[in-house]
Amino acid sequence: MPETALYAVAGRPILHSLSPELFAAGFRAAGIDALYTRLAVENAGEIKLLADALDLAGVNVTSPFKESILPFLDAISPEARKIGAVNTIVRKSGRLIGHNTDPDGVIGALAARGINPAGRKALVLGAGGAGRAAAYGLLRENSRVTIINRTPDRAEGAARMLGCAWLGPEMLDDAVRDAEIIVSCRSAAGHPFDPGLLRPGHVVLDARYQGSRLAEEAASRGALVVPGTDWLLFQAAAGFALLTGHRGPIEEMRKALTDHRPRRRRKAIALAGFMGSGKTSLGMRLAGKENKRFIDTDALVESTAGMSVADIFARRGEAKFRAMEKEAVLGLDFAADTVISLGGGAVLDPEVRAAVKARAVTFWIYADPVKSAAGLSPGSRPLLDQNPSPADIAALFKTRIPAYAAAADAVVVNGVGTTDLETVAQRIEYEIRHILPS
Repeated sequence: MPETALYAVAGRPILHSLSPELFAAGFRAAGIDALYTRLAVENAGEIKLLADALDLAGVNVTSPFKESILPFLDAISPEARKIGAVNTIVRKSGRLIGHNTDPDGVIGALAARGINPAGRKALVLGAGGAGRAAAYGLLRENSRVTIINRTPDRAEGAARMLGCAWLGPEMLDDAVRDAEIIVSCRSAAGHPFDPGLLRPGHVVLDARYQGSRLAEEAASRGALVVPGTDWLLFQAAAGFALLTGHRGPIEEMRKALTDHRPRRRRKAIALAGFMGSGKTSLGMRLAGKENKRFIDTDALVESTAGMSVADIFARRGEAKFRAMEKEAVLGLDFAADTVISLGGGAVLDPEVRAAVKARAVTFWIYADPVKSAAGLSPGSRPLLDQNPSPADIAALFKTRIPAYAAAADAVVVNGVGTTDLETVAQRIEYEIRHILPS
């Protein structure tokens, strides 16, 4: 039986990403046995770390890592090298190959609205990875492209790289008046020019697909607005084809976007992951910072049983412990302000997975499983009482990867390099505070 393939999207912040919904729809339509999660990483090195540690079949890369990921790849496609940015990583024969499907996203989004950019004046706002990809796609379609960036040197460098025109920010208003197509790839919200310059006849595409003030202003002035979600859709479909070898099912993926409803902020935070990954210590710290109650499900089971987890295993067996663990988790009040540390095997149960995924914001805490197990006190984990080899521990972790991925909203790295509990807690707080709507 083939193993379930695991894919992910990496960025900072990342909980807002709709890529899991898009790819899940694609997997269903194509009959592919695969899962898709998010990587809440701090730097490109962590993307490489998790890609290898979790044996990811592929990774989508979003801001701010499209450029910094390049040195960590084994090969880069000619298009991605020309653009100087990668948004799709394919694992092939153990090697990580970087591609860029953002040009397909831009051109596909325009084509879906009947816009042929050939011969038309296009203004690209921003010279980062997304801006260069947009310019590359427009140039590929024979559009007349000008790049403007708040840092002129960056705009000039991108224009020289791609072979198009550039202007300094002081020329922005004139460039807007002259343009027919405006593609905004700025990371900041809003827009840097007088919205009164927008008019009927302008075609406006903003890469920010959530809360685009530029799109709102353009629509109010009669411009044709191309939704940023269409860019997301078409680049995802192209990435789906690269990652899976199957055609990206546009209509099924579009329906996933259409049917998506913004998730309200959930009060409960759940931490899943392998034994020894730091869930309890991290949960206590996070609960203190967030002024929430801390619950450790192992401790909850011990309190109910009147004996330790080790004694439950020894006297009643693992099956009894798992049943008690499941009852404890499903009986939790997820509507309360809590941080919940789940036992290492809790999410192996499908009902537990479904509960924490639907009712909590769930983070998979990743730490090297062999090192984590080695750091545990003797007798503290019944599954280690038989003195398993490092290979046995790694194999056990591998069997649990699909369960962790299916339960979690995002993966966070703990215990690597200079990472400490405070840093991990801050990352989780950042994702929750800045991404999930209240």
